[in-house]
Order: sequence, then C-alpha cells, then structure tokens
Amino acid sequence: MNTDNATLVGDVARPHPARLSKALYPVTGLAIARYGDMDANGHLNNLALEALHESARAEFNARIFPGIYQPEARTVRLVTATNVVHFLSEVHWPVTIHTGLGIGRIGRTSFVSSTALFVGENCVGLCDTVLVLLGDDGPTPIPEQTREQLGTYLFR
Repeated sequence: MNTDNATLVGDVARPHPARLSKALYPVTGLAIARYGDMDANGHLNNLALEALHESARAEFNARIFPGIYQPEARTVRLVTATNVVHFLSEVHWPVTIHTGLGIGRIGRTSFVSSTALFVGENCVGLCDTVLVLLGDDGPTPIPEQTREQLGTYLFR
C-alpha cells in the first residue's frame, strides 16, 4: 500500500488569537502547580499541564451534570471523543495558574469544552475537548435544560 502521509495525518489549525485573552472565558479558576509536576528542565511537564485542563473541565462538568462522576447514581456518562492541546509557552515551578473555560460549540449529543491556562496575562496553553453524552445504548441527546445552561457559557 503506497499512501501519501499527508492524507493519513490531519493538521490541527493554530488557535484563533482571541483564544489568548482571559476575557473570552466565562468560567475562571486557579490551579497551583505542584513540585512533582516539574521535569528535569525545571518546567511543568506536558502531562501536568494537561491535567490542569482536565481538572478545570471536570469541575465544570460536575456543576452542569450533577452526579456525572458518581457511577452508582448517574444515568448517563460523559466521555471524551477528541482532545486537542496546544502548548504555547514553558511554565516554571513554583506558579499559580489561572484557568479559563468556555463552551466552544454545542451539538445534539456532544459539546466542546475549551480551556486555557494563564500565567499572569500570558496564555501558556489551550485545550479543546469534545465530550459526548452517553446512555446505555450509545450517544444520547443533551437534555434541553442542560443545553440552555451550557449555552450561557459560550465564549463571550
């Protein structure tokens, strides 16, 4: 099989410049980097930075979908379909990171949770995650009330 690699691997566009502004994100928070998040070069490693995106996303999801992380109580699940991370700048320990979260898009059974990490006013990382709502038989429509609530967090 002779295939052009360009057709096998898709490109991910660079983030829109507006994504670098704290003002775009309707949900904000703080994250404290741990000493153990550092690599041998003295900066936070990529997995630690991705974990900060994940924590911001999970805290938001728990507010919008009460009980979503309690297997014994939930009737639906949220699963990640796609996760794209842009590492924009090195981050050195010790540091307090400001997080931002906004909803990039709302579909019928999924939505895009978009997060940003800031050191001061400098955006050091962006992440877009497609989350799918699953029932027992696969993807299930997001309830109208939840869609409306997600809509209040669309980018400003």
